[in-house]
Amino acid sequence: MAKNPSLHAIAWLVAGILLLALAGCDLVQRGPTADFSISPVVVYAGETFELDGSVSLGSASIVSYNWAFSDGQDLVGQQVNASFPFPGTYSITLTIEDANGNLDNETHQVVVYARTGTVLLDEDFADGDMALARWVLDPTWASADDGEIDFILGAPGNALYVHSSATRWHRRYHAIELPPLRVGQKAVFSCRIMALRNQDLHTFLFAPARADLGSLVGSLPYYLFTNESGGSYVQVPTTLGTDIGHPIGYQLEVYRWHTYTFEYSQDSFELLIDGSSWFEGSLDNSPFSDTSVWMILIGEESLTETCNAYFDNIRVSIEE
Repeated sequence: MAKNPSLHAIAWLVAGILLLALAGCDLVQRGPTADFSISPVVVYAGETFELDGSVSLGSASIVSYNWAFSDGQDLVGQQVNASFPFPGTYSITLTIEDANGNLDNETHQVVVYARTGTVLLDEDFADGDMALARWVLDPTWASADDGEIDFILGAPGNALYVHSSATRWHRRYHAIELPPLRVGQKAVFSCRIMALRNQDLHTFLFAPARADLGSLVGSLPYYLFTNESGGSYVQVPTTLGTDIGHPIGYQLEVYRWHTYTFEYSQDSFELLIDGSSWFEGSLDNSPFSDTSVWMILIGEESLTETCNAYFDNIRVSIEE
């Protein structure tokens, strides 16, 4: 039987169209796709890490790799070494170009941590009035005459001496920038305090992380001693701008130094006094996922005008 010439022609036509389509795929090449890896995975401030753009893809060869950093750095090359001098969250953008002039870019966020053991603040008031100037007076509460740097013979030497001359608070604060915390790290705040409670109605506080002087919203738990209300408390701020006092059984000794330490992790905190744990609790707002600025607040109030307190060796560090 003779073949149908019309069907034969149609088959050749379809085959020709398919060949043209395949040739067209070769002629119209897709542009490149940028991507890169970071090594090591955990990056620390001041330490070198590697960026590798070889994982980028393209049907044509990639001829350039350009890196742009959110802190202003620029680098060129498929594989480069970089570093960030300070902790924080940064963005890195890789822009690639292929042999046909096609461009693509990819951006990754990088969290840069401080190494465990990094000391962020170590205040011993050794430089006298210069140290007093670093601890800013909260003028809402008291006058500058209520506090001075006093020298104590022997240890510890200079210390901040608060002696309210009226029935009011004397509060001072120091701003500090905290880096993001990686899993397992904690921000540790400590302060030595000696109370000279020779009368009743005496109160003092150590608030390591106050978000705002005028409001408790966003602030972290702090220590409060109030002789008027029965002793020692851990005060936990609420989202409403109030705080809830949790009494603890600790009784301080007058005319003796005690070290008060708060340890804050991403989701919890602990108060230690002279190295012993007195209170633990949870943090609901994960305050250390990025760089943040806090105010360390210290102060004393005497309703009888005769009670004093010393503050010394205020230290902030990153620990595990």
